[in-house]
Amino acid sequence: MSVDLDEFIQLHRTFHDLALSDGEGKESDLFRLMRRDKPTQWSDLLEEPRVVLLSEAGSGKTAELRHVCRNLRQSAKRAFFLRIEHLAQDFDAAFEEGTPEEFEEWRTSSERGWLLLDSVDEARLKDPKDFERAIRKVGRKLGGVLQRTHVVITGRTDAWRPRTDLLICEAALPWTPPATAPDQDQESDEAVTTSDVPVPTGRKSPFRIVALDEIAGEQVDRFASAKGVADIKAFKKAVERADASSFLSRPLDLAETVEFWIANKKIGSRLELIRASIDKRLEERDQDRADANPISKDRIRAGARFVAAAATLAKESAIRVPDGQQNDRGLSIKEVLTDWNDTDCRTLLTRPIFDEGIYGTVRFHHRSVREFLTAEWLNAMLVDEGSRAKIENLFFRRQYGIEVVVPTMRPLLPWLALLDGRILERVMRLAPEVLFEGGDPAQLPVDTRAQILRETCEQLTQPAHGRSATEYSAVQRFANPDLAECIRELLDKHSSDEDIVWFLLRRMVEQGGIATLADQAKHFALTSRAEYTRIAAIRAMIEVGSGHDCFEVCEAFIKETPPLSRRWLGELVVGLGQTRADVDWLLRALALTAPKKRYETDPLLDSLASYVTTLPPTLLPALLDGLAELLSRRPVVEQRHCEMSRRYSWLGQIAGQALVLLIKRCDPATLNKTALSILRKLPMAETYERGSFEGRGSTNCHNWSADGQGSTALFSGTALPRSGRGGRGRMASG
Repeated sequence: MSVDLDEFIQLHRTFHDLALSDGEGKESDLFRLMRRDKPTQWSDLLEEPRVVLLSEAGSGKTAELRHVCRNLRQSAKRAFFLRIEHLAQDFDAAFEEGTPEEFEEWRTSSERGWLLLDSVDEARLKDPKDFERAIRKVGRKLGGVLQRTHVVITGRTDAWRPRTDLLICEAALPWTPPATAPDQDQESDEAVTTSDVPVPTGRKSPFRIVALDEIAGEQVDRFASAKGVADIKAFKKAVERADASSFLSRPLDLAETVEFWIANKKIGSRLELIRASIDKRLEERDQDRADANPISKDRIRAGARFVAAAATLAKESAIRVPDGQQNDRGLSIKEVLTDWNDTDCRTLLTRPIFDEGIYGTVRFHHRSVREFLTAEWLNAMLVDEGSRAKIENLFFRRQYGIEVVVPTMRPLLPWLALLDGRILERVMRLAPEVLFEGGDPAQLPVDTRAQILRETCEQLTQPAHGRSATEYSAVQRFANPDLAECIRELLDKHSSDEDIVWFLLRRMVEQGGIATLADQAKHFALTSRAEYTRIAAIRAMIEVGSGHDCFEVCEAFIKETPPLSRRWLGELVVGLGQTRADVDWLLRALALTAPKKRYETDPLLDSLASYVTTLPPTLLPALLDGLAELLSRRPVVEQRHCEMSRRYSWLGQIAGQALVLLIKRCDPATLNKTALSILRKLPMAETYERGSFEGRGSTNCHNWSADGQGSTALFSGTALPRSGRGGRGRMASG
């Protein structure tokens, strides 16, 4: 993410507090999720007296801090952005947002101010003591205004000394809770304190230590769109098929992936992605940093491999950040890289291949990165038969006369099998399904992959294997078009086995995008009566088939003996077109579908809600007319002269959603008889089908009466009829 404001992309970043200790560094995330805490945002941090923001390079710290400073200044707040590396030598030269004159003017005022200091790691390039000098100088400059000053300090996680730096900042930038404030001891359980640091007063630290959350979901969409990706859906599908979401978690990586996508209209293989990611993260892009601490690419790659292997084999993911005082959390990098000097160890930890972990430690950016580097290190150790025997004994054991894979070493095997043919042969003989679980099986020869797929399907026929292959979330990496004939053969051979057909259609054909198997998907979508097989077939057909294929399946489906399956109809709606003929077909299908069961999850309702949202406005009146006819079908429930079909009352939510869309467009159709009739029925539909309306009001039509007394006008200044909810409903037979 560029620091240039013109290129800044607002992602509404969130933060998490760095926990003092946990098993994998994620316990605080789980704790926050269970408590349903609101994510921490900049607005929250700017109210804190002291904040330290730690995250890896490329995460967007500097751009975020600069943007926040400019926003504060545009809001007439006293905010200043300073570079810490310039503070020690020349305080005035450190200002990049705001001026020394404005700073002096603010000091003499009584207003609150924000001092945003970037970054700790830059300050230590020339002299490790420069950071301490800079912070002490800031403390002297602020003098008597510290109590009304909010301070934010940023840096890379590895550059922050968790105990000594915190003590320096507390001493130079003190802050005392106001006497009228609530007891400061009642802080978040996640807030980092210095209870294990000998702070003279015994109080908790005013410094809140946080890290940036990874970007995901809608943030990725917004960033990619701003960077020029026209088809977000195609981009995300390519990312999903490559299982590359872990490589999009920070703005710098996402920007590089987007550039590659725009240039090549594809995402590289998982092996290419992970190698490129490691190369980029081990490289220092700042030439000043590279010049200050030179180290060869081969040496830093070898060091990263060795540290990864130590962390994996010791089952300790945390790597200790060197500190001026004793720090005993995690692996000590100096004990791992015994022949490295302090400078080279520190240089390795500054590379963004490491993320923040427990406070005072770092960890590899992603588990797959650590596993791949470990596999590379183990592969390099295979120099003779003696070493091979020792390494293979780490992965394979004989128990009760049966050779098995060691469970704790299983995640490394997919990568090591790619690098060593003999280990690949052994894995294929013992447990070919292991190759689905990680690595990049698409890089294996097609004959090898076909053999693995056949053996896996054979194992799926055995109850003892629990049909576990259907749970492999990464199997789409295995599904390439060159396996089409093998998959076709297996579909024909196992056509009566629902689990295998589901596995092949859902995981291979759909997620692999194998268009040459569209005819097979259509065949099962037309003929299968097994619930999950047909669902997988419909999804695969929608993904790889043509519009004509979907039309044929839809026409055949509506001719089946009613009542029609709600689940199957829900799947077909996902691929339904947006023409008048499609809307007419949908209305006919809804009339024939099975009744909705109350208090039961209904995928059809979700599919319809999504379909209506994307439907062209010109087709909404036709849809409303059809829904109105269904809502009036007998037998009905009658309340105060307003009738609602008992069987189709669940469609009231969809009708309300379509009506709201028309109202927002000020469409004249909202004033016709059909629309007003539906509006009159909505309160009864909400009462009778309450389970369908709960939790959906914010996206649909929640503007009908909330007090139980009837519908109120959705049109400004227009009084519409009321429909009472009181009294007892009765059945009116046809």
